Amino acid sequence: MGTDDVRARSRWVLLAVSLIAWAVGATAVFQLSLVLPALRATTGMSLALGGALVGVANGGLTVAMLGWGLFADRFGERCAMACGLTLCALFLCVAAATDGVAALFAVFALVGMTASSVYAPSGQAVVRRFPVRQRALALGLTQTATPLSSAVAAAIVPGIAARHGLAAVWLGMAGLCLLAAVLVVLFGGQPRVDATPADAVSVESGKASWRRIYGACAVLILPQSALLTFSVSYLVDDRGWLPVQAGWLLGGALLLTVLTRPLVGHLADRLGAPMGLMRIFAFGNAVVLALVVIGAMTGTWLGTVMVLFACVSTVTGYGLASTAVAGFAARARLGRALGVQHTLQSLVTTLGPVVLSAVIGRAGYASAFAVIAIAPLAGGVLLPVTVERTGQSRQQCSSTSVDGASARMAWWTRRR
Repeated sequence: MGTDDVRARSRWVLLAVSLIAWAVGATAVFQLSLVLPALRATTGMSLALGGALVGVANGGLTVAMLGWGLFADRFGERCAMACGLTLCALFLCVAAATDGVAALFAVFALVGMTASSVYAPSGQAVVRRFPVRQRALALGLTQTATPLSSAVAAAIVPGIAARHGLAAVWLGMAGLCLLAAVLVVLFGGQPRVDATPADAVSVESGKASWRRIYGACAVLILPQSALLTFSVSYLVDDRGWLPVQAGWLLGGALLLTVLTRPLVGHLADRLGAPMGLMRIFAFGNAVVLALVVIGAMTGTWLGTVMVLFACVSTVTGYGLASTAVAGFAARARLGRALGVQHTLQSLVTTLGPVVLSAVIGRAGYASAFAVIAIAPLAGGVLLPVTVERTGQSRQQCSSTSVDGASARMAWWTRRR
C-alpha cells in the first residue's frame, strides 16, 4: 500500500473519531432540552428557568470554546478532546448525585465548558488533514454528529428520563463520554497530510468581511438551536403530543439531515461556493419559518409539519459555516478562526433559549417563531458572497498549479 493510500485511510479514521467525539460532546449539552418536561416535573422549575439552565450549559460552551481551540493548537487535537471528554464525564456523575436547582446550574456550566473541547479541535483536525477539494464533504460528514446524536438522543432520552429518572440519563451520558475519550486516545493521533499551496491560500478579505462572516454564522445558528430546544416542548404544550412521540418526530427529522448535510458539502466542493449555498438556504429557511408561524397561530397541522421541515432545512444549510470560515483563514490561524466562530455561535445559543423562553411565556410559541424567522434573512444579507467569488477562484487556480488539473472555478465565476 502506497503512502498516499495510507494517508487517505488515516484521514477517514480521524474523521470517524472526530465524529464520535463531536456527537458525544454535543449530546452532553443537548440532552437538557430533551429532559425539560421531566426536569420541570422533578424540580418544579418553570419553563423559563429550564430554558435558563439550557442557556447556562451553552454558556459554558461559549466561555471555553476559544480556549480549547488554542489548547489544541499547542498540545494537539487528541489531547484536547480526550481531556475535555474525561472531565465532562466526571461532572455528569456529579450532576447525577445533585438534587438542588442551584447546584445543577453550577454543574452544567462545567459540563458545557468541558463538552466544548470537541468542537474547534475536531473541525481543526479534519480541515488540516483533508485537501480543499474534499473539505466541505469531510466537514459535512463530521458535522452530521450533531443531527445524528440529536436524533438518537431525541428518540431515547425522553423515554429513559420518564422511566428511570434523570440520574440514569446523566450517568449513561458520562459512560459515553469516557468511551469517546478512550477512542480519541487510541485512534485520534493520525498523521497530518503535508501542506500544499492550495491549503495555504487565505482570502485577503479585510476586517469588514471577517465581521460579516462571523456575524452571519452567529445569526444563522439561532433557528437551528431554537428549534432543537423548543420543538419537543411546542409539540407537547401546544399540540398535545406525548413527550416520547414528540421526541421520535424530532429524531426522524434530524436523521434526514445525516444524509442532506454531506450531500450539500459535496455540492459545495464541486461548485466552490459554500457561502453562496448558505445564502440560498438562509432565504429559503425564512420562508419555511414564516409557514411555521402561520401554523402555530392557527393551531393546525401546518405547524407540526413545518416544524419538522424547518428542523431539516436549518440544520442542513448551516453545515457549510465552518467550511466558509476555513476557506478564509490562513492555515496558521485556523484554530483561532474556528474558535471565534464557535464562540459566537455558542453565545447566540446561550442567550437564545433564555430570551425565547421568556417570549414563549408571555406571548406564546407563534411569537417566538416569528422572532426566529428574522434571523435567516439577516444572516443571508450579511454573508459576503462577493468576496468568496474572488477567494475561491484564487484557491482553485493555486490547486491547478499543484495537481496539474484544470481549474474548477466557482459556479458563478464560470457563469461570468
